[in-house]
Amino acid sequence: MKNKLPALILLPCLAFISFPAFAEWEHIFKGIDLEEFYFDFIEEAEPADVFEIKDDGTLVIKGEDQPEGYIQTLDEYENFELSFAFKFPEGEGKSGVIIHCNGDTAHGIWPEGIEIQLEPKNNGDFWLLNNEIDVEENQMPNKAAERNRRLRIPQKKTTYTTQHLKKERERPPEQWNDMRIVAKEDTIQVFLNGELVNDGKNASASAGFISVQAEESNIEIKDFRIRELDTE
Repeated sequence: MKNKLPALILLPCLAFISFPAFAEWEHIFKGIDLEEFYFDFIEEAEPADVFEIKDDGTLVIKGEDQPEGYIQTLDEYENFELSFAFKFPEGEGKSGVIIHCNGDTAHGIWPEGIEIQLEPKNNGDFWLLNNEIDVEENQMPNKAAERNRRLRIPQKKTTYTTQHLKKERERPPEQWNDMRIVAKEDTIQVFLNGELVNDGKNASASAGFISVQAEESNIEIKDFRIRELDTE
């Protein structure tokens, strides 16, 4: 990551006392054109027909009736916090953010990396694209077809039903949901609307490009920003 300079914070009443500061946020899409990104599609497509960057940095994915594909950063990142909000205007859809991508393809069109799912009712699941990560036993899938999936952390039982709790964990898909992804060394934590929903350890990748999927759905992503983490 670039242009990350430590800041010194001085309190008026406590001169010369410094405190460690977070690195500055870098907005990945704000003030940047599509030409500054890499794209790939499963079938021939024009990036501008699928992806649009608004003046405020909001990424609009017009994936409906378009081939699957992704937009990818040209910079590689490691030890970072990624923060953004997303919504599906039509109320349903599929997409994901893939971190720690390299230059190889896992399957279909998707790059190798670790995907954090944005699909409604499954926000925060991991999908492993030629990668590995350790989670708790109760997060392992039961279906063979989902062997590369790592479910998000189950919520604790209360007087409510499990299905009711799942719906409460995330806001309706047509509303903005907030997500934070904290990738530090070989760990990845995912927070949805302020709640820890996934916590992986011993990841097989710890650095790479960042991709956002277009999966034949319309989705909007705003405030997509990243900052470097101190590993000491």
